[in-house]
Amino acid sequence: MGLFELLIALFIGAMTYLANLADLQKLNVVSDNGYVTIVRRMLLGLIVMVSLYGLYANRILLLDLPSATLQELGINPDAVSTSSFIFITLFTFIICATALSLLYSSGLRIRVQQVFGKQSSYRAESNVHQVAIILALCLIGYLFINFIISGGLEGVAQTIQENGISLTSIIFQGMMFVVIALLGVGLAIRRSLPQTLERLGLQTPTPQNILMGILSGLILIAASLVLTRIWTSIVTVEQYAQQSAAAAEFDNQFNTIPAIFILAITSAVGEEVLFRGALQPIFGLPATTLFFVLFHDQYTLTPAMLIILVIGFGLGLLRRYQGTTSAIIAHFIYNFLPIAIIIALPQLAQSLGIS
Repeated sequence: MGLFELLIALFIGAMTYLANLADLQKLNVVSDNGYVTIVRRMLLGLIVMVSLYGLYANRILLLDLPSATLQELGINPDAVSTSSFIFITLFTFIICATALSLLYSSGLRIRVQQVFGKQSSYRAESNVHQVAIILALCLIGYLFINFIISGGLEGVAQTIQENGISLTSIIFQGMMFVVIALLGVGLAIRRSLPQTLERLGLQTPTPQNILMGILSGLILIAASLVLTRIWTSIVTVEQYAQQSAAAAEFDNQFNTIPAIFILAITSAVGEEVLFRGALQPIFGLPATTLFFVLFHDQYTLTPAMLIILVIGFGLGLLRRYQGTTSAIIAHFIYNFLPIAIIIALPQLAQSLGIS
């Protein structure tokens, strides 16, 4: 875990805490109260950081720098192109303009509330909900800018191969997701621990929770295999290898059963508590699933995004009808079982079409 990641985590935590205090006092997002003003300024600072990151990336792309210098600055030389410059410019503008409009336009917030529909608890006047939606937009902006300057799928795969991914960083990310979710729903601020767990859809697993989680995980694996089979049937071997390179390299970093177990349980708990537990009740199933897909940037602009869409939607339905506990179990089964079979039982994996 680097200093930058720690500072960002503390910044987001502080902003979420203050937003909860503002909501606790029933203060509207347009109030001039101290808490609301600080949160608004912190959100503005977050938007500015994303815009500056986009400007920085474009500035470097415009310079005729040697490949070694570009790599030192975190830019893949293969990313230097007119199309990259145009994409980053337009995408940064859209993300930041939308975030700024949500920050200052009550009309847009009301329209967003209407779009999310009755299945969503999103409130246009809530400080916590405003933090959640703008934070989601800024994260998407950062991920996509980083994806482009990393050189796309091939660049991401190369970066993972050269630098690796530590279990420590995976565990930290999972812990951060859980902490943000707990803060977001107001643990020890607006809700007690039992109220927080209920809000997040977490409970002591019942036999039904366990059974539904396992069955759903197996169904999601089967759906993924079918969709992958369709994917490989409509593209060439070379195209499939190129499109799945980043995801494959990510999986290659964890090639032992204990490492896969830690990866699977950490991502299952962290992502389900945040996405399905905390965010889905606010934004609704469709919007949360879309955000879940965009978060997995190793699948960007490939047919695998459809697979993640199906998986995310299935986990969202499980959260709605069984709770987040069942979704965590299903997510763990989906993450752990296929790779564990590949490692421990390669012949069985081959016969099942798992690769």
